[in-house]
Amino acid sequence: MGSEPVEAQYEGRVDVNAVVVPVTVRNKAGRVVKGVAPKRFTLYVDGFEVPIRDLDLETDLPISLGFIFDTSGSMMGRKMSGSQQLIMAFLQHRRPDDQLALWTFGDDRVMERFPFGMGWYLLPRVLETLKPWSTTALYDMVLRVPEVLEKARHHRRAAILLTDGVDNASTIDADQAAAVAHRIETPIYVLGVEPPPALASPDGPSFEEILTLIADASGGHYRRIPQAEQMPQVVDELLEELSSRYILTFETSGVGARKWRTIEVTVDGFQATTRSGYTGTLP
Repeated sequence: MGSEPVEAQYEGRVDVNAVVVPVTVRNKAGRVVKGVAPKRFTLYVDGFEVPIRDLDLETDLPISLGFIFDTSGSMMGRKMSGSQQLIMAFLQHRRPDDQLALWTFGDDRVMERFPFGMGWYLLPRVLETLKPWSTTALYDMVLRVPEVLEKARHHRRAAILLTDGVDNASTIDADQAAAVAHRIETPIYVLGVEPPPALASPDGPSFEEILTLIADASGGHYRRIPQAEQMPQVVDELLEELSSRYILTFETSGVGARKWRTIEVTVDGFQATTRSGYTGTLP
């Protein structure tokens, strides 16, 4: 499969005739897998099997990464320095056409610190100015993810959220944040910096379970980082995952109501992670 350039196809949303969706494939050990035969992929829309028009691997395409950095008071010390080192490691691994943006949230403020297209040499200076302070509105930040990637040039893109998972100032709750992530077109890869506190509330899920819920809802992935000093080491693994997604395309008919429709992708013998749906007409 694969008749058009992947860069031209990959919108992560609906166009006039097609829907394009990134899919990550893992084996039973949780490792990302390349080279899976197209015949192993099956697509379902609203529970019905749908023909796959194209299937490509996005390995060599440039990427736009939107980093979302928690700079609240709970990120003080090793968490802050480890997160800064991770972003610098991505900077060192970048390819000429890759893009990077940096946003921060904390102290009831969301700020664009380093926009797409700014000179790379300025990023270390920006990182050095960041100081942890005050409260965290993590769930509210999920609402801003589309804005973070709005000016990205490349169709291949992802948001990378660095946080310890603590939330003490949001106007929405964890379930509402997951519902928002459910409909975001950009996958969110969440890095949990050091084990978050055991419980978000006495009767509710842990902060870590909430981070997993947000990542999975967006079609991304949650990664636990037990010690902040290990953060630069995850760069290679995360870059491998980001360059190993399959791009699946299927036709839409233009018939029927334009509404939210569920997507499920199964891969025989493997585990598949993808977006949960799209807004559009029937296949």
